[in-house]
Amino acid sequence: MTDGVSGPPGRPDGFDVYPDGYGQLFDKAVEVLFRDARVRGMWLHGAFGRGAADSASDLDISIAIADPEFDEFAAGWRDWLAEITPTVNADPIAPGCFFAMTPGCERVDVISERVSDLTTTHLTRRVLIFDRDRLDATIPAPDDPPPNPETIAYVIKETLRTAANFDTVVVRDDWLLGVVSVQTVHSLLYQLFTEANKPQPPTGPKQWSFKLSPRHRRLLEALPVPQAERESVMAARQAAYGLFVAEAPAIADAYGVQWPADLERTVGNHLDRNGLGIPHSA
Repeated sequence: MTDGVSGPPGRPDGFDVYPDGYGQLFDKAVEVLFRDARVRGMWLHGAFGRGAADSASDLDISIAIADPEFDEFAAGWRDWLAEITPTVNADPIAPGCFFAMTPGCERVDVISERVSDLTTTHLTRRVLIFDRDRLDATIPAPDDPPPNPETIAYVIKETLRTAANFDTVVVRDDWLLGVVSVQTVHSLLYQLFTEANKPQPPTGPKQWSFKLSPRHRRLLEALPVPQAERESVMAARQAAYGLFVAEAPAIADAYGVQWPADLERTVGNHLDRNGLGIPHSA
């Protein structure tokens, strides 16, 4: 893209994956931000920065602001956003940072950073739009963290702890709560699989299945989704815990996590006494 101050740049290669409204939004953002001398550089991050954007992606903009003028620039974010586009929703998330939606439902997220903070930014995958001061060279290379054994240990214990609470569903005859209980196990399985699949680029919440291996995605897709009645909940619960004991011990072993055998045994005995037994590890 543009290096130096030769003039406002055009759209980057690959931008045509976005619907038409995003092109006009991008063009106006470049126009407004380029003519503001406080803005020393502009990039696209998010899915576009990873080379994974599609027609459902947000427009994720990163801008570098001269340090002495950052506070003033950040405080006026609603004013320069209004120059770029009208919005139906705009919520700040940090100084000079926000997510917004236009009347056409285009979604734009902006992250403002001080120039001096670029050397430690977590937004390491970017596509350069303009750069007045050759700042792009200061962006650190991507360094995605490996699986965290503490996270894996927590998720395994939380899955077993959740199992111990299931008698509440039966005592209260609350099968809607049973649905939530099974969905919680599904969510914990997702967390376990995505942690085990690291290192991988960080993504937003809408990149749900991106973090899963093809095999893990198939396993989760195959789980039955419960309805709010006893037979459906019980069958879905058994399937979810069956997948947990089939997969979690190997993940724990791979990352040096001690299996919580005492917790599993205690929970299993409690559930067996109440006729609510679940599969257990070998």
